[in-house]
Amino acid sequence: MMKTFLRGGIAALFVAASAACSTVAPLQQVLLSPPQSARAETQASDWQVRRVRVPEYLDNYDIQLRTDEYVLTRMPNAKWAERLPVAMTRLLQQTIDEKLVAERDRDYEVDVVVDAFEPQPSGQVVLAARWKVTDSKTETVIARDNTVIQQALPARPRDAAAIGEAMSDAVRELAFEIVAKAG
Repeated sequence: MMKTFLRGGIAALFVAASAACSTVAPLQQVLLSPPQSARAETQASDWQVRRVRVPEYLDNYDIQLRTDEYVLTRMPNAKWAERLPVAMTRLLQQTIDEKLVAERDRDYEVDVVVDAFEPQPSGQVVLAARWKVTDSKTETVIARDNTVIQQALPARPRDAAAIGEAMSDAVRELAFEIVAKAG
């Protein structure tokens, strides 16, 4: 009798655990860079984007959503495929190389410091960054600015793919501005 009761209890526990596990959505790994097929052919330039600096709350794999003025919430079941500063650095470099037609052979260093970068309750991704472009040889600052980019999110769905695409577009827009002002 005890064995039957114990087997039945273990079987019920197994079924309950299996049902609970089957309702959890799989973890999505989100890339900041668009697919290669969506990018223009490019040649490497002599512009060097240094590693982007971000606030500590962004220097991880979590996709952060601002859900209130002072509240950030991690997006459930989605993470960046690589740390956000690494992904931003790569995308800025790719986009700058892609957009430079002239002045490719200038030894420039691009420094970017991000102050904020997250989707807002208003339905926009906001990227606030300070940046400067320096001539590597003379250490002369060629251009600098404080930039705030607002990129609209689609009305619905606001899923990991839509957020990743809007954040990617914001980083690419920052690269366009850097090239326009310094190139």
